[in-house]
Amino acid sequence: MMKTMRCLIAILLFLGSATLWAEESAFPGLVVTEAPINRADIESIKRGAKFFSTNCMSCHTLVYLRYNKLAAEAGITLAKMPINVKNWPYGVTPPDLSLETEIRGPDWIYTYLHSFYKDTTRPTGSNNLMLPNTAMPNILAPYQGEQVLTTHKQSPGILYGDLQYYSYLELTKQGSMTPEQYDAAITDVVNFLAYAAEPYYLEQHRIGWWVLGFLALLFPLMLMLKREYWKDVKRRK
Repeated sequence: MMKTMRCLIAILLFLGSATLWAEESAFPGLVVTEAPINRADIESIKRGAKFFSTNCMSCHTLVYLRYNKLAAEAGITLAKMPINVKNWPYGVTPPDLSLETEIRGPDWIYTYLHSFYKDTTRPTGSNNLMLPNTAMPNILAPYQGEQVLTTHKQSPGILYGDLQYYSYLELTKQGSMTPEQYDAAITDVVNFLAYAAEPYYLEQHRIGWWVLGFLALLFPLMLMLKREYWKDVKRRK
């Protein structure tokens, strides 16, 4: 009986905290959208590197990205990064993005870059669903266009965990890219940032399978060796 009561109390506390979070959050139910990246797609990574070099490198650095041919061909070099800038607008230094996909995850960055919307109350004129009151201006608006918050209310359900960014936003003015083209460009950028965080990701996975195969072969051999040792131990006893 006591065990059942404890379970019921735990469930009620969980539901209560979920409801409270939903009431306090400006966007209840918002979840990250899975980034459709392919780490084996080198052409996508190259396109993402060029897009980053053109649109992101004036503010953001990649100081932990090891020098490699791919980055150099895209124009991403340490000399071109804004490392020594001290007085940034709004008093906020843009973060280094070398390990951002490891910290937040590719899905979070993908969703973030889709989630800017017009907000005249902000100094930058824009805001973001994933990071409210962000100091980053919507520099990608010329490509994506202008988005606004939808006026209709959503009904996310009791646990508040099933709404994508596009449930809250409406494109009112298209940019130089179609939504499909913009999504492809953002996918390339996120793919490149994932590569920047782990340049040897594919090689690690390839080697990992060989290691697992070696251990799978080694285990029965070691088991047989252990049995032989114990046979000798038992004989001596």
